[in-house]
Amino acid sequence: MRLTRCLHLRESPATPHLIKQFVPRETCNVKPKATNWFPGHMSSGLKRMQMMTRVADCIIEIHDARLPFTSRNRFANQSYAGRPRMLILAKADLVKRDEIDMICKQISVQENIPVYSTSNTVRQKQFLRGLMKDGVGMANADQLTIAKPHYTFFVSGIPNVGKSSFINLFKKDTDLDKNKLKVAPEPGVTKKISNRLKILNSPSVFMYDTPGVNLPSFDSPETVLKLAACGCVPSTVTGHVQAADYLLFWLNRKEQYKYAFLCGLAAPSNNIIEVLAYYARRRNLMKDGKPMIQQAAQHFLIRFNRGEFGRIILEDF
Repeated sequence: MRLTRCLHLRESPATPHLIKQFVPRETCNVKPKATNWFPGHMSSGLKRMQMMTRVADCIIEIHDARLPFTSRNRFANQSYAGRPRMLILAKADLVKRDEIDMICKQISVQENIPVYSTSNTVRQKQFLRGLMKDGVGMANADQLTIAKPHYTFFVSGIPNVGKSSFINLFKKDTDLDKNKLKVAPEPGVTKKISNRLKILNSPSVFMYDTPGVNLPSFDSPETVLKLAACGCVPSTVTGHVQAADYLLFWLNRKEQYKYAFLCGLAAPSNNIIEVLAYYARRRNLMKDGKPMIQQAAQHFLIRFNRGEFGRIILEDF
């Protein structure tokens, strides 16, 4: 009976009352350890991308659907000015369907570019083929030509938004079966522009994966905390606990309280140390009888990025 109460908090008679009484923080004053992350490979990668994208027929920007506005590099985007461009909101399975549809329409109207959403967990063969043909149509319209022997697309975006995973979605139907790109949950895995990869036979489309590139410095401490919470910046940059605290602020603000019963709490909390201590005890992350708060914070972030705390966008729109 006790286990059932912990795993299914909403079934507890006291829980609705405690949730109703809970008042989330109105502001978040978390201070990250650092406010920038711009390793050397980003600077060199950006320079090469600026040169190579001059021959691109279409630029495909990948954004994290949970950070549709924050997860973009305005400086890099300026380098693509004048090239046909489309935008993909990846990891859409981590966001509510009606919200992602609303944001797609909003960005499309504001920037006058096609915007799509995609998920790595759903087979979308026809959608992906249609997407490439749309890109080819944009390239033809831009160059005032009917067709070319082949087309070159560049996939760009900040670290860990799903660029390599997006390209891998095409692997079942092309030679990417033997050229699958490496992906990982941490940012910064792709450090250089990939070899040319064929992703469609008719029409003939080739694609380049590119390293994730951030701004040399972020707009605000809140920006880097958002990116760290979603895995676009290593949480070591901000501090694991700081990133987890910022995430907790948004979970409570959006009334996403699943974390509470996953941590074994009786009710939501604004105190990140309390949340992590409960989580550490529940997961046996203990040392000398004390909860390992740093390790618990890392676990907390990982579980969020797996979608275990609910579908949520960490931005106002």
